[in-house]
Amino acid sequence: MNLDLKLNKFEILVNNYTDTISSLLDLAVDNKLVPLKIILGLPLMKDYIIKNRIDILEYGIKYILSNKEDILNFNINKLDELDEDSDDNISRQECMSNIKTIKSNTPIDPTSNFDSNEILDIIIQIKNNSKKLDEFTVQMIRSYVELLLLILEQIKKLF
Repeated sequence: MNLDLKLNKFEILVNNYTDTISSLLDLAVDNKLVPLKIILGLPLMKDYIIKNRIDILEYGIKYILSNKEDILNFNINKLDELDEDSDDNISRQECMSNIKTIKSNTPIDPTSNFDSNEILDIIIQIKNNSKKLDEFTVQMIRSYVELLLLILEQIKKLF
């Protein structure tokens, strides 16, 4: 495949990737999956995705694609133990520690306005809201995630 054709295909795939992320965010908002704090920041998030699409793509390949199996086998109900906010809840403490590690290792941090506890609370709210979704919507969200993974795989194959 010549370079111009590869670059053209790359551009199409990157646009599809960012459009799919944007559509997934819209789906989450439409189904009241995300808390109001996130809904209010949605225009900023979408603008961030567009302006930093190559960074978003790079992180997608590095983190999302490398954890493909975990993502595909993820069950949101496994997060129920995070609801308990006791001092001996090691799982919650480990999760907060992991969030701090991720934030410190990410050069561009779109969550910089949130501390680890706020991020964890948002995750818990999303988890609780997801229990109200019908099976069709859950499958639709899963299909979006699978599409994102497929696009990332296609981009990785190009180069």
